[in-house]
Order: sequence, then structure tokens, then C-alpha cells
Amino acid sequence: MMRYLLDTNIISNFTKPAPSESLIAWMAEQSDEDLFIASLTVAEIRRGVLEKPAGKRRNQLDEWFSGPQGPQSLFAGRILSFDDKAGLVWAELMAEGKVKGRPRSGLDTIIAAIAAANDCIVVTDNERDFAGIEIINPIRGGN
Repeated sequence: MMRYLLDTNIISNFTKPAPSESLIAWMAEQSDEDLFIASLTVAEIRRGVLEKPAGKRRNQLDEWFSGPQGPQSLFAGRILSFDDKAGLVWAELMAEGKVKGRPRSGLDTIIAAIAAANDCIVVTDNERDFAGIEIINPIRGGN
């Protein structure tokens, strides 16, 4: 059984007028209980909604976020937190990046650390910021 932590850009893809067909196909092949999101993803999505200018699109996103198809409802019981175990992994990843001369994004590294601490593979369309982390990118067709 594989466990997957969906990056924020994967969840956001589903709010687009035309979500990625390859992502939809990949998701359809997965079992819900193997799919997780990070508490940081909930925060990033909410921030994105709140930063939209007032209007129809923001209202739609706000309704989605708070409704039964929003991340907190869909992933109830499968939202992973940044705890002490993930914090120690984060410290290692950040230090490793600095030592190698390739500083890492703090937020993306939190997602990577939560995934590692919970034995998950990161599912993302952001391959560059997750270099050296076990990922799959179903949007580009990578499994």
C-alpha cells in the first residue's frame, strides 16, 4: 500500500475551470484512504482564497473551500500536521540543502517533511522545489 501526500498545487488544480485530465485519471485509480494532505495545504489554500479580490470567483472558491467538496471535508481524518517528528525531518532537509548550496523553499520543505514523517510520497507538479525528495507528478504523466 502506497500513501500519498498531495501538494497544494495538486488540490488547487481541481479548482481550475479545466483540471488536468491526467491528474483526474490518476486520482480515480487511488483509494481515498491512501491520499492525505498537510495542514499547511489547508492554510495555503485558504490564504489563496482570501487573497482573491472580492467577486464571483472568490465567492465560488470560498463556497467550495467551506463546503462538502472542500479540502477539510474531503480529507477529514487524513490531514497530517507538522509535528515534532516532521520538524526534525524538516531541519535535516533544510540543513542538507544549505550545505549542498541548494537552499530549499521553507514551505515546500514542510510538505516534504510531513510526507517523510508519515511514510508518504509527495504528489506534486512542482518538481524543481522537491528535488531529491521522492515524488510523483501525475500531471506530467510521471508515476
